[in-house]
Amino acid sequence: MKIDKTEVFIIPVDDKYKKSTDDFKIISSPEEYTALSLLPTHLCNFQCRYCYSAQGRSHAIIDRKKIQQVIDFFINPDRLEPQSLKLFISGGGEPLLTWEETQFAIEYANERALLYGFTVWTTIITNGSVINKDIVDTLKKYNCCICISFEVFEDFQNSLRGHYGRVHNVLKEYGQAGIYVTLNSTITPLNVAHMKDMVRKVTSDYPFVTHYTLEPVTDHTLFDSPETMKSFYAQFTDNYFEIKKEFDNTKIELWCSLNEMIDTKKQRYCPGKLCLTPHATFSICHCVSSVSEERYEKCVYGKVTDDGVIFDIEKFKQLIDINVLHWEKCKNCFAKWNCGGECLTRQDMYPEAYMEEVCNFNRQWLTRQMKERYGYFTEK
Repeated sequence: MKIDKTEVFIIPVDDKYKKSTDDFKIISSPEEYTALSLLPTHLCNFQCRYCYSAQGRSHAIIDRKKIQQVIDFFINPDRLEPQSLKLFISGGGEPLLTWEETQFAIEYANERALLYGFTVWTTIITNGSVINKDIVDTLKKYNCCICISFEVFEDFQNSLRGHYGRVHNVLKEYGQAGIYVTLNSTITPLNVAHMKDMVRKVTSDYPFVTHYTLEPVTDHTLFDSPETMKSFYAQFTDNYFEIKKEFDNTKIELWCSLNEMIDTKKQRYCPGKLCLTPHATFSICHCVSSVSEERYEKCVYGKVTDDGVIFDIEKFKQLIDINVLHWEKCKNCFAKWNCGGECLTRQDMYPEAYMEEVCNFNRQWLTRQMKERYGYFTEK
């Protein structure tokens, strides 16, 4: 069936799929964030082919005092009622290369949370090349999750990221140490036909992994034409839905960010980020963190000074207002409230013809979800 941009109406058949009307709420101020992304460094020991931050590589490392100032702002009963907060530590670079700064952030955040009645859930996103006893002990003490980016098979890993043997061994060590480990694989034209094999290998070789994310690559330069990208998206969709059915009742939970599309209503693709860069500035997107990157000035809306945290509220609002109501092409798209106007980074970086294939992919994914769940797709 041909998919166009007309309105679609879904009749829910199960209350468990209903979402709150708060889904439409947009963050209006950095003061409202309950998640903090910390990028401690631009240092990295990998050269991944699809890396979004390769342009920003440097020796920049965040000052520990700046980390403390931001955590004082973030975990503050005068800003928010005591509740559960999230701390994501990623890159930028490889956060475990600057372990002292990363460790300080984890320890200080948990101490402050305990003092004021908050709970902090910490996830470290890493390339899986660094481990030592101090890291393991700290992660266990504060019940941190570690998410390792890994392409599972040796030829895929070495072609796209390198260091297969090292990551395989480190991954095993974290699992054997009792650390909660999740895996993330970036699906590219190289491995899209092998997604089912990748899941099977994870379940057999790394049985301690119970959460595995498969995401389509966001680097459009890996495709020589929009048509090639279109074909890749179609293959990814078919393979993902097939393996979801096969592994649905097993102990491993498969995930893709597109999963939530059918269950969410949103005016903006993401709520933006309270993202602290190594330069002690705040970026709306974790993909933009270095002064060497072309989009840096556009995406930065605040900084940490000796006097504390300072935000440019007008600039923040301008960035948040880049949403589904901002794009003329979204006006008559049936998927607009599920998509939220797509990712700001993709909108900025992709040529128009490639971006159109992203939009087609979103519409087709939503249609597939409706057919899988309800058995039909209604256009009106």
